[in-house]
Amino acid sequence: MLHRARIRFAPTVLFCYNSTMEKKADPSRVVILGGGAIGSVLAAALAQKPGQETVLVGRRDHVRAVNEAGLTVEGMFTGAVRLQASEAVDFPLEDVLLIVTVKAVDLEAALADVVPFLRPTTALLLLQNGHGIRKLALEALRGSPARPQSVFIGIVAMGVTFIAPGHVRCFGGNIRVEPAFAATPFFGLLQGLAVNVVESRDIRRDLWTKLLVNAVINPLSVLLQGHNRLVAAERFDPLKAPILAEGCAVAAAEGVALKIDPAFVNRFVTSDNITSMLQDFRRGRPTEIDFINGAIVKLGEKHGIPTPVNEFVTALIKALESLR
Repeated sequence: MLHRARIRFAPTVLFCYNSTMEKKADPSRVVILGGGAIGSVLAAALAQKPGQETVLVGRRDHVRAVNEAGLTVEGMFTGAVRLQASEAVDFPLEDVLLIVTVKAVDLEAALADVVPFLRPTTALLLLQNGHGIRKLALEALRGSPARPQSVFIGIVAMGVTFIAPGHVRCFGGNIRVEPAFAATPFFGLLQGLAVNVVESRDIRRDLWTKLLVNAVINPLSVLLQGHNRLVAAERFDPLKAPILAEGCAVAAAEGVALKIDPAFVNRFVTSDNITSMLQDFRRGRPTEIDFINGAIVKLGEKHGIPTPVNEFVTALIKALESLR
């Protein structure tokens, strides 16, 4: 069981957040729920912003290392970044932007833990891989003070690797958020950072593009036990093509027309980092395969579209997980 350390923010001016955003102020408080690679990089970037109040919530060993010696982010900052870290949320999230960076498999449980501290003025930004994230979050938050219109989606397009407690490596990239979030005062908190956070022009298309790229890069990285550059090699294109063909067919049935081929995926890979799925697999943690290739399979069943390759890939990853 995680030790719940109490953290208090400095007093700030209360602002009223509602669906029409008629009343606006200048919020300055952010909690990062999920001290993995992405959450750590984002927390470090926020901590460098003057006047920014940021707390990183993560696992005990990582939290201890960050509090004792700071957070090292290779490729982004020189020297350790000092920031506040805790093992759990144990304070009211009044007028707070809660950025949720836990893995999709942990999302429901993570949100259940913070429900007692949510308020109508809490805004949530979800940065998970996979399909159906918002729906999963809304179900977990049903009956809580959080407002459905205050739950937003973002897309992480960054290469980040967790090296050790208190130490991550960033290969660059950006985060795209849906227009509804960009229209809130919270969007301003994420501007002027070392991490580029931009508004998506077409969030559904971006979500599906990321899903199909992940459906190739993530499971193949586990099956080949290789970094991104290896997976992006042209000699593996015959493995990628059928995964993408099925994914594009399902996306079209969902109303999103995409033409993504192996060459597109290969160009998409711009850094030689280790995928999040391979990192999870090597650490003995559940992967997000059900939210990626598994989601393509389920949506294919919904629309009567055969997805035998994605079904086989999902089964292979699950078989490897069961052997650990």
